[in-house]
Amino acid sequence: MAFKLQYSKENAEAELGTIVIAYHEALAAALKALAEEKGTEDLAWFDELHQHAVKTAKGTSTEGIPIEVDARSVRLGFETLDQGFKSIRVSLLKSE
Repeated sequence: MAFKLQYSKENAEAELGTIVIAYHEALAAALKALAEEKGTEDLAWFDELHQHAVKTAKGTSTEGIPIEVDARSVRLGFETLDQGFKSIRVSLLKSE
């Protein structure tokens, strides 16, 4: 299933920034719920999920934009996801 994001070109920075924040908050909530079920003593499950998510994000591509822009965008996407997982991991360990 293809995912097409609709946003205003005039307000792209604000709208895309808000989208990233919303995705991060949803990811954090889902991972915290998983941590309640699986525990935080051994975060191997978290690390496996983290690596799988980053690997999946690295494999994405877009259509209709120059290859250089696509490469930068994909890199920014998986780096953002990676940093999100890392910050959530730290918050899980702090809340033990």
